[in-house]
Amino acid sequence: MLLWTVLALIGLWGDAAAQTEYRGACNTPVKEPGTCVLVAECDFIRRVLAKPILEKNDIRYIEASRCGSYERKALVCCARPTIPTSSPAPSSPVISANDNVDNRFSSGLTLNDRLKLLPQAPQCGVQYDDRIVGGERAGITAYPWIARIEHFDQRSNKHAFHCGGSLISERYVLTAAHCLSGVPKTWTITSVRLGEWDTTSNPDCEDGECYDVVQDIAVERLIIHENFINTRTEVHNDIALLRLASPAQYTETVTPICLPLDGSFTNRPSEGSRLFVAGWGQTEFDSGSRFKMHVSVPTVTMQHCQSKYPAANIDDRQICAGGEAGKDSCRGDSGGPLMEVVPPTRQQPQPAFYMMGVVSFGRQCGLESVPGVYTKVNRFGDWILNHIEP
Repeated sequence: MLLWTVLALIGLWGDAAAQTEYRGACNTPVKEPGTCVLVAECDFIRRVLAKPILEKNDIRYIEASRCGSYERKALVCCARPTIPTSSPAPSSPVISANDNVDNRFSSGLTLNDRLKLLPQAPQCGVQYDDRIVGGERAGITAYPWIARIEHFDQRSNKHAFHCGGSLISERYVLTAAHCLSGVPKTWTITSVRLGEWDTTSNPDCEDGECYDVVQDIAVERLIIHENFINTRTEVHNDIALLRLASPAQYTETVTPICLPLDGSFTNRPSEGSRLFVAGWGQTEFDSGSRFKMHVSVPTVTMQHCQSKYPAANIDDRQICAGGEAGKDSCRGDSGGPLMEVVPPTRQQPQPAFYMMGVVSFGRQCGLESVPGVYTKVNRFGDWILNHIEP
């Protein structure tokens, strides 16, 4: 009864706007080929509907999945339906607690157990491109952890990319909370694209050498910091996770970045350090470069940053960097990484990139002496570990 109440509330009951025959071909909100089936026959939709609390993005995804009706029952476009051999399908689905996506994960994991879910150097933070000069086009294999977040706009009926993120394991992308909660109501966050370089080609080729095609992976769950604040003057706890519906496949153009979660990163980055930002220059509402770009930016003191944003309550959970004319994180993406290169050690035989910050906000892009503000990742280590699962 609860399931059908939810279906009625979100407008799935009855005829849908775009009609497809029962068991006809269709495309899911993440553009996968699918089959138009009853909700009872789509495990993924059933798991979403079985959640104790449906998030806005859950409802938007289900609405975007509508493909018609069959005998006054809702049809959804499902990538991997479970179609019974007999026809027609049963009149009402049976949903057990085991179908709840949150219940699929093991419980009782300690923070150390969860830390093992994240790759450690040298299995992270390694790129195969040695060009890290700021303000230029990055190479195809540079920053292979940077992700592009895709949404479906129900109003325009189109897919588009907005914001960036960073692959931190095969199942999680770290991004900014404002990239997920501050988007228009008609947008549904649908997938993450990995392995991108040139937004107009797939696969990407350079100097006669071509690389793997991009990986478009559906988003299974949005995890936004519970205390995220986003007002006209103040932004805090601007951090979020995207859990991918299937594991990313590591390649030369898709690898995770390291996270600075141990005690050695407590006082990093140091004042005056040069860090790196990269991406396509996209924000929530603005398109950017055709190619992946990167730029080097210096960190600045907290006092200097606070003087530039006197009403923003900048604190030690944030990093300020930039302030050089024409160089800023608008060269990258909202939600993208602020990165530091850590030199080789005995345990780490080659330099590795660590994600020190998440692009959060700033004033006008590239203004001299006005830095950008980033969420400081090592202040959110426990939050990240408490929200990742196998």
